[in-house]
Amino acid sequence: MWLDIVKESLKEIKELIDKKGKKRAKVYDAIEAINKAANRTSIFISKSISGTYKSDQELSDMWLEAAKTVRELDDDLYLRLLGKAEYWSNPEEWPDDKVKQVKSSLLEIKREARALLKKKSKSIKIDQASNG
Repeated sequence: MWLDIVKESLKEIKELIDKKGKKRAKVYDAIEAINKAANRTSIFISKSISGTYKSDQELSDMWLEAAKTVRELDDDLYLRLLGKAEYWSNPEEWPDDKVKQVKSSLLEIKREARALLKKKSKSIKIDQASNG
């Protein structure tokens, strides 16, 4: 009987550790996807001669992928990244006021990604402490 209780407890602890590890991996995946999209966008912008951008499917897809990785972690950041994906699919059609409304600097988005890591890491540690 005691052995069964110990086995069950160890199983629950392993499941809890696996869950925390998966959550942390999701945060890291999101940060890496956001940074990849932001870096590629920076390169694209720096190579632009006129300052007027044409659509770029690769950038749009990268921002969409970044948005997908963050959707379970931060709703606001998710929507902002979707805006980036939408913008790069057809920047010529965006009126200036809409660009200003949705536009976030790449540095700001990278900062938010790092803040997300800090916030989620704290919540993982708090969960571990309260369950430990």
